[in-house]
Amino acid sequence: MKRAPQTKSLIFFCILLIRLAPLLLISLQGERQPIASGDADPLLYWGGARSIVSTGVNPFNFFPPLNFIFIATFLYVGGGSILVPMGAVAVVGWLMVIGVYLLAKELFGERTALITTVLAGVYPSFIFYGISFYSETLALFFIVISFLMVVRYFHTWRYYYLLMGGVLWGLASQTRGGIHIFSVVMLTLMIMAHLSKGMKVPWGSLATFVVSTYLTILTVGIVVLPTQGEFSLNAKSGIGSFIHGANRITTSCPDYGDIRGNIFYAINSCKEKWPDHSQLYSEDIWKLSTGQIVQAVFSFIAEDPLTYLTNSLKKLSCLWSPNQAPIYYIKTKFPQVNSLLIGMICGGICLFTIAVIAGGVCGIAISKESFRPVFIVFILFYCVMVFFTVGNSKLRLPLMPFFIIYCASFCSQVAAGMHSWKRVVFHRWSIMVLLLFIGNSIYKYQEIALTPGEVRVRQIELCDELGFPHTAGYLIRRYTPYHHYTHNQTDRMRFVEKNVLRKLNTLEKRY
Repeated sequence: MKRAPQTKSLIFFCILLIRLAPLLLISLQGERQPIASGDADPLLYWGGARSIVSTGVNPFNFFPPLNFIFIATFLYVGGGSILVPMGAVAVVGWLMVIGVYLLAKELFGERTALITTVLAGVYPSFIFYGISFYSETLALFFIVISFLMVVRYFHTWRYYYLLMGGVLWGLASQTRGGIHIFSVVMLTLMIMAHLSKGMKVPWGSLATFVVSTYLTILTVGIVVLPTQGEFSLNAKSGIGSFIHGANRITTSCPDYGDIRGNIFYAINSCKEKWPDHSQLYSEDIWKLSTGQIVQAVFSFIAEDPLTYLTNSLKKLSCLWSPNQAPIYYIKTKFPQVNSLLIGMICGGICLFTIAVIAGGVCGIAISKESFRPVFIVFILFYCVMVFFTVGNSKLRLPLMPFFIIYCASFCSQVAAGMHSWKRVVFHRWSIMVLLLFIGNSIYKYQEIALTPGEVRVRQIELCDELGFPHTAGYLIRRYTPYHHYTHNQTDRMRFVEKNVLRKLNTLEKRY
C-alpha cells in the first residue's frame, strides 16, 4: 500500500523537474527575452509587466490584465530577473498538472488519474507554454481547478464549491478574454443536470456560481484600474479578433507552415493598404461602441457569407490541426540541425497530439459520468468562438487537459480488458468525429512538413500574388539574412524581388 503514494510523489517530482529543467538551459544561454512562437503575445505581456513595475501603467491594456499583474509581481520580487517570473509560470504549470490529477481522480479514480498525470506531464505544449509568458498557463490552472470545484459540487451538493468555482472562473476570465460567457452555459447545464435527476433546482446555490464569477471579474477590474486605465468586461483583444476574422483574403493564424495565415500579420506590420471591401479592421472602427462593432461585422459578413463561411471552416481546421507552438520553435530555432531528425521530432509531437485527442474522443464516447456533457459543450463553445474570431492550435489548449483525462480513462479501460473498442464502434458520431479529425490532421501536416526556407519563400510569393508588393519587399528584406535556402528557393525569391521592384516603380510613377 505504501508504493502508491511513493509512486505518485515520484511522478509529481519528475514532472516538476521537467518544468524547471528548461529554465536552466535558458539561464545558461543568457536569454533575456521570453520564449515566443509565431506571434508577439509573450513579448507584449513581458513589456506590459516591465512597464507596470517601472511606471505603474500597462500600455498593452487591450489584453485581460491578470497575466500582466502575475508576471509583474514576480518580476518585482526577482529584482528584474526574467528567470523569476519564468520559474513562477513553470510552477503554475506544474500545479495545473496536479489539478488535472485531482479532477481525473474525482471522475474516474486513482489509476486513471495517474495515467492522466503522466500524459499531462509530458504533453509538449504544456511544457512549452510553461516556460513562456503566454497567458495560457495561468488561465489553464484557473479553468482546471474551477471545473474541479464544479465536479465536487455535483458529488457533495455543497454550495461553497460553486462559490470557489465561480471565483476561479472569474480569475480565468481576467486572464483569457471571452471565457466568462461560458459561465452562463455552465449554469444552464447545472439546471438540466438537477432536472434530469428529478431534483429540485437550488436556484440560490447555482446563482452563486454566476454572481461570484462576475463579482470576481469586477473586483479584479477595479483593483487593476490604475494600471489598465479603464475597465472593460470583454478585453479589446477579443473584439479585435472578431474584427480580424471578418476579412476575405486570409485567416490570421500564426501556426508554423500556415502561409496564408501568417502573411496576415506581415501585411499589418508593413501597414500596407488592403484592397477595398476585403476587411474591416481600421482605426475608425475602434471609435465605435461594442454593439456598433458587432453590427458592422455582421453587415460585412452578410455581403459575402459564403467567403466568411469558407474562411471560418479554415479557422476550425487550424484549431484542430496537430500543429503546436513547440513545432514552430523547433523548426525555426534549429534550422542547421539535420532535417530528418527535426522532422522525426515534429512528427512525433504531432502523433502524440493526435493520439491524445483521438483517445479523448473514444473516452468521451463510452463515458457515463456527469462532467461529460459539460466538456462536450465546452468543446462546442470553443468551436463557435473560433468560427467568429481567429483560429490556431494555441486556442485548443484550454481543451487539452480534459482530452487527456478522457484519453487516460479510455486507456485504463482498454488495459483492464473492458472491451472499450467495441463500445466505441457502436457510437456512430464518435467514428465520424475521429475520421474528420484524423483526415484534417493528415491535411494540415503538409504545412508542418515544410522547411523554414520554403515557408518564407511561399509567404513572399503569396504576398506578390495577392497584390501586396510592399509586404513582399518587407519580407524579402527581413528573410534575406536567413542562410538555409536551397538554390531553387533562392532563385524563386530573386524572381519575386524583380517583380516587386517593377510593381513598386510603376506605383511610384503613377502617384
